[in-house]
Amino acid sequence: MDTTKRNGEPDRVADISPDGDVILIVGAENVRLRVHSQCLRSASKTFSVMFGSHWSEGQRLSKGSPTEVPLPEDDADAMRTICYIVHHRNDLVSQHLTAKEVLQIAIGVDKYDLKIALKYASVEWLKPQVNAEREEMGHLLAAAFLFDNTDAFMAHTITLILHYNGSYLDFLDDEFTSQIIPSRVFSLLEERRTRFRAELCDLLIRGKDGCKCGWGKTRSEKYGLLLAEYMPIKMLDTSMADIITKMEQVSTEDMGKTYCTERSSYRSYYHEPLPYRKTLLGMLDAMKKRTSICIDCVRSIGATEL
Repeated sequence: MDTTKRNGEPDRVADISPDGDVILIVGAENVRLRVHSQCLRSASKTFSVMFGSHWSEGQRLSKGSPTEVPLPEDDADAMRTICYIVHHRNDLVSQHLTAKEVLQIAIGVDKYDLKIALKYASVEWLKPQVNAEREEMGHLLAAAFLFDNTDAFMAHTITLILHYNGSYLDFLDDEFTSQIIPSRVFSLLEERRTRFRAELCDLLIRGKDGCKCGWGKTRSEKYGLLLAEYMPIKMLDTSMADIITKMEQVSTEDMGKTYCTERSSYRSYYHEPLPYRKTLLGMLDAMKKRTSICIDCVRSIGATEL
C-alpha cells in the first residue's frame, strides 16, 4: 500500500499491480487502484482504446509516475474485484459475494466489455439461489443478462417460475432490476408460470388416472390426494417446486412391484420401463425447457414486444 503525500494527506493506493502504470480513481470515495494498463487492454476493447496511442491516457504511461484515470460513476468494490481477476490475483477475490455485489460487477463488465475476461469467474456467481429474497433474485437475473450468459439467464427464469410465488411486477420496484430487465419480461414470466401450472395440473390428473394394478392403484390414490390438495385455488398459493417434490416422492417410492402391462392379466405381471421422455422427470424437464425464457428473446423485446 503506497502512502505517499497528496495535497498534504496520505495517498493510499491499493497496489493490485505494484509496478502498474495507471491509477484508477473510482467512485465517490475516490478509491485508488494501481493497475497495469496492459492487463486492462488485453481484457477489454474499451480499455484497449482508452490506453492506446490515440488517447491522452495512453500517451503518458509511466511506472514511475502512473497516469491517474478518474472513474467517478463506477462502483469501487466491483472495479477492485474486476482488476483482481484481470491481473490474475484470484487469491484476493472474495469467495462470498452478495447478489448486489455480483450485479455491480456485472454493470462494470458490461460497461467496459469484459464479458470474456470474467466468463469463468462469473459461473459461480451467477448460480440461482432458490431461497433468496426477491431483490436478490432480481439482481442475479439482471447480472446474468449483463454477462450475456444464456444458460444462467434461462436457469434464473425457471427458478423464478418454480420457486417464486409472488407477483413478478414487484421486481420493478427495484431501481437496478427495472433499469436493466425490460418490464415486459415480468409479464412474460407470469404467462409462463401460468402455463407451467396448467401443465402440472394435467400431470396430476394423468397420474390419478393411471394403471389399475396394485402398484398403480396405490400410486393413483396418492396422486388423487395431491390433486384434491392443490386444485384449483390452492395451487395459486403454492410454489411449483413444492408440488413437484411431492409428485416425485409418489412416482419414485417402492410399491413392492416393478413395472406392469395390463395385457398380461392372466398371471403376475410387471410394468415395462418407460422411455425417459415419458417418465415424470422426463416430462418435467421438457416442461422446464418450454417454460424458461431465452436471453436472445429478451434482447429483442424492445423491437418486437413479445
